[in-house]
Amino acid sequence: MRKGTVIQIDQSVGFGFIQDENEQEIAFCLANLTENITTGDLVEFKIELMAHGLTATNLRLLLLI
Repeated sequence: MRKGTVIQIDQSVGFGFIQDENEQEIAFCLANLTENITTGDLVEFKIELMAHGLTATNLRLLLLI
């Protein structure tokens, strides 16, 4: 699984973006979230190829200790 930081959430279009450890920006769908995630959160995720390109799926919030 990849790790990255949530850099943008746009409620009006239902998508957000994560910047991964390689500085690649990957979109995710807000409808698929199972946790309350906000901008700046560190997350772990999988990547799937969808019709509109690479999409982050299975987002999981990582807690910093």
